[in-house]
Amino acid sequence: MRIDISPKYKHLKNFLERLPENFDKLGTSIYKGRNEIKIIETEGLKLNVKSFKIPHLINKIAYTYFRKSKAENSFRYAIKLQELSISTPEPVASIICYKNGLIYHSYYISLQFEYDFTIRELTTGKIPYQNSLLEDFTQFTFNNHQKGVLHQDYSPGNILIKQSDKENQFSIVDINRLKFKQLTTIDKLKNFSQLWAEEEFLKIIANKYAQLSNMDKDYIEKQIINFDRIHKAKKLRKKKFKSFFKKK
Repeated sequence: MRIDISPKYKHLKNFLERLPENFDKLGTSIYKGRNEIKIIETEGLKLNVKSFKIPHLINKIAYTYFRKSKAENSFRYAIKLQELSISTPEPVASIICYKNGLIYHSYYISLQFEYDFTIRELTTGKIPYQNSLLEDFTQFTFNNHQKGVLHQDYSPGNILIKQSDKENQFSIVDINRLKFKQLTTIDKLKNFSQLWAEEEFLKIIANKYAQLSNMDKDYIEKQIINFDRIHKAKKLRKKKFKSFFKKK
């Protein structure tokens, strides 16, 4: 086992060392699919613990010898986001367990971020439409882009929102596939395609992004909507392809 712990949470070392063997018995599961996420409380802290799916053999070898695992990347990237003053749930630790010399189980632990809803609830109409909220979200994304941060899984469920009288606070999760680099205009505008939003929402985003970037509004709008259509068509083709083989 290898554990990386934030200095602030060194006092959790004993708990973290026992976490893999106790994971199934602890806390409350809030998501269970390819990965599992649990809320576990200990020493007055509410922890968000993400257990990653056991990788297949090729990825076991890759994650052991050639590249960082998803848990390690999540922890490292969260620290880097904090340094850049970009909100993400506070990182606590990453845990890597090995079996027969190869990576097996892995976990990323952060503090639970208490949020009100995600961007998905806004774009699907589950909460009242808010023009100002979309503009604030665009400002948040623009600031991230200016700092050279590209979230490669910028889906609506990965963007958390906490509202108060003073501001809308945005926080990003599922951060193991971030890129830190100087972004091109295409990188930036294509990033919005994963939101799966209606054109009326994308036009508001485009208008605000054009204001912030001092770029031509029509060009920004055309590019964002075009990337959105390409992304949706690709996802639908993939869904039909999987459905076809399931019927077989």
